[in-house]
Amino acid sequence: MFDIFINWSGLINIISGMSLLAFWWLFAMVLPYRQMSSTLAILVKNRYWAIINLLGVCGALLGVLGLSGLYIVQIEQVGIIGLIGFFLSTCGTTLLFGPLLWDTIIWPILVSYDPKLLDFQGPIYQSKTFIPFFITAGVIYSLGNCVLGILTAKVGVLPASGGVLLALGAPLFGMGSMFGKFQVIPRTIGVSLLSIGLMWLGFSMWII
Repeated sequence: MFDIFINWSGLINIISGMSLLAFWWLFAMVLPYRQMSSTLAILVKNRYWAIINLLGVCGALLGVLGLSGLYIVQIEQVGIIGLIGFFLSTCGTTLLFGPLLWDTIIWPILVSYDPKLLDFQGPIYQSKTFIPFFITAGVIYSLGNCVLGILTAKVGVLPASGGVLLALGAPLFGMGSMFGKFQVIPRTIGVSLLSIGLMWLGFSMWII
C-alpha cells in the first residue's frame, strides 16, 4: 500500500516540479515583468495573469502531497529532524504559495477598482503585515526544504543530487524577494533548481 502511495507521490512531484517551472518562466517571459517599476498593476491587468498564477497554485498544492511521499519513503532514516523538516516545508509551501490563490482572484478586482492599491508605495505593500508575512513564510519554506533536502542527500534512499538541488533551490526562491528589484535573478535560479530536484526525486520515487 505504501509502495503505491510512494509511486504516485513521485508522479505528483514530477508534475509539481513541471508546474512550478512553467509558472515562474511564464511569469518572467510572458507577463510584462520588465515594465514593472512602481506597481504590480501592470502585471495583474495582463490577460494571462490568472492562468500563469494558477500554474503556481497547482504546483504548490501538488507539492504538499508530493512532500508526504518524499518524507515517508525515508521516514526511518531521517528521524525526528526529518519530521521537523517535513513539517516546516509543508507549512512554508502553504504560506508562501497560498496567497497566490487570492492574488489570482482578488487582485484583478482591486486593479479594476483602484490600480494604485497595488503600487509598491501603496497601502498593501507598505502595510505592517504584508512584507513581514512573506519574509516569515519564505524563511519557513526555505528552512524546511533545506533540511529535508540535506537529509535526503545524506541518507541515500533517493538520489543525493535531487536532495542537493532541493536544498539549494528552495532558499534562493523562498528568500529571493529580499533582493528587491533584482529578485528575479535568484528566484529564477532557485525555482529552476528546486523544480529539477523535485522532478528528479519524483522520478526515483515513481520507479521504486
